Amino acid sequence: MDTALDIKKRLKGLIWPLVFACLAVYFGVHLVRNDHGVLAMQAFDLRIADAENELAGLTATRVGLERDTSLLRPETMHPDSLGEHARRRLNMGAEREVVVFQK
Repeated sequence: MDTALDIKKRLKGLIWPLVFACLAVYFGVHLVRNDHGVLAMQAFDLRIADAENELAGLTATRVGLERDTSLLRPETMHPDSLGEHARRRLNMGAEREVVVFQK
């Protein structure tokens, strides 16, 4: 009988630490694997980095296109070379037209 009471006392002493350990594990798992957890935050940071890289590429393309269109304005380009430049960029010409480019 003495051993049964001893086991009962030890089990009562282990209940609360066991409950708190289970709670800590529960919240720890949800902290890492939740929709707003650490892993989701890392994936979100990767998506932000990819979007910033794409934005940088698109900004560079836009700046290049703006530069090219500013060269096509009548103030910056001679009217005779405007048609030549447009044909070169579009790779088009009128039917039966022969265009010779000199570099």
